Amino acid sequence: MKHIKIIALICLGFIQNAVAQAKPDFRNFNWGDSFQKVLSGESAQYILKDNDDMLQYKDQLGGFDCDVMYAFNENDKLVSGNYRFTKKYMNMQLYVQDYNSFKALLTQKYGNPGLDQQNWSSKPGAGSSESVGQAIANGNLSLRAEWVTNRSIIEIMLSRVASQPLLQIYYTAKTLNEMENKALMQKALIKL
Repeated sequence: MKHIKIIALICLGFIQNAVAQAKPDFRNFNWGDSFQKVLSGESAQYILKDNDDMLQYKDQLGGFDCDVMYAFNENDKLVSGNYRFTKKYMNMQLYVQDYNSFKALLTQKYGNPGLDQQNWSSKPGAGSSESVGQAIANGNLSLRAEWVTNRSIIEIMLSRVASQPLLQIYYTAKTLNEMENKALMQKALIKL
């Protein structure tokens, strides 16, 4: 009976590990997936292929239009992805509202961020009436939060890019070891 319990616990551990690994790292894909797998498996509207190291799609996330970007390393392995939100506002404070909404969703999924920053290029003067949104639009402020999981680094950023506030969420592989081309590494080992 004791052996059955031990075997059951070991099997449960393997099942839990398999379920944990089954969760995708970015959208429906895992770090290390091939360029071709992402190209053939992504269902969003295809926009652009840049060589064999970047794919771009149009989609919606939470009702917001966004570009979806996939980046691949020289071994044809998925190493990062990001959402770049394309909505333009006249009221700059609405960018901050969107940032806070997506930051709250990421916090709900991954817990409190390990890093939560407001980066001012210059401190606002006493009595300054510049809103947070306007400070971002002027290039005086950027917002950034970061979460770290077992396999990924997730960042949300709101900053000025090309004279316009831009909200982005980045997903990056925490380690590239699993994406290395093992056959190429074995050939290098022989030459070392």
